[in-house]
Amino acid sequence: MKNSIKKVATIVLLFLSFSINGQSSHKKIKIILLGTFHFNQSIDSTSKLHSNLFSAKRQSEIAGLVTKLANQKPDKIFLEFSEKNQAYYDSIYNDYLQGKEPARLKTKANEIFQLGMKTAKVLNHKKVIGINYQPEELADSTYKPKNKVDEAIQKLYLELGAFNDETRTNAKFYDLKYPHKLPKQDSLLQKVSLDKYLLHINSEKKLQQADYYEWNYFLSMGTGSDMSSMEYVSTFWYGANLRNFNNILRQVDYKEDNCYLIIYGSNHIPFLKYLFSMHPYFEVLDLNEVLK
Repeated sequence: MKNSIKKVATIVLLFLSFSINGQSSHKKIKIILLGTFHFNQSIDSTSKLHSNLFSAKRQSEIAGLVTKLANQKPDKIFLEFSEKNQAYYDSIYNDYLQGKEPARLKTKANEIFQLGMKTAKVLNHKKVIGINYQPEELADSTYKPKNKVDEAIQKLYLELGAFNDETRTNAKFYDLKYPHKLPKQDSLLQKVSLDKYLLHINSEKKLQQADYYEWNYFLSMGTGSDMSSMEYVSTFWYGANLRNFNNILRQVDYKEDNCYLIIYGSNHIPFLKYLFSMHPYFEVLDLNEVLK
């Protein structure tokens, strides 16, 4: 009798432990978030940040990065170009599969090609996938709203573009300098390998610094209950990244897929990381482990 009671008690405790800790054996798709700078800015920039991309040293470093990324065996590779340009990048990638690199230098220098397509080719992928939402397209004269909601979003974007409020609240606080000292990007890349540089711009403090300086001024605009400038930050920054996230979700094959590689401008990474981390069917991998 005592043994039976002990067994029942053990089962109950195990059940409670399972329930409290939320343990589950369900599959999670692994997510590699690689924030980058835009490699091809070197073509029309005097900045040393992007220099020497085609040197033997840098190309060797890129080959090493591609090997490390390919070792994770991502099932899909998502990149920073919009859906309307998918056909263009399909043609670039199909040529590359046949051994022909892009003729246009800015395309060849882009991280879309240098990292995304080179990794995809190693893995024999049929294509790379563009997921980037560009709110700037709303201002294009050729843009056709898809429905009434889209029409309202377009109007909001145009109204915010014309909005000019120079009043600020608590500017003394908002204008505080970022409290952590970080190395200058130009000089750092000249000293370290490309993988170490990418780890730096994906580090918590660097991502935090970028976000702090990107939006702090907007947050201070307006007085009293007027927070009109927040509509830009929420709809056309966080909202844009939410669209990017959802563009990935719409292409998930949960039964077949085990890992995704997402190569994107580093400023987009914090919010994307939050969205993937909060989703029960994804697991964000530690980039330090991926690139070690």
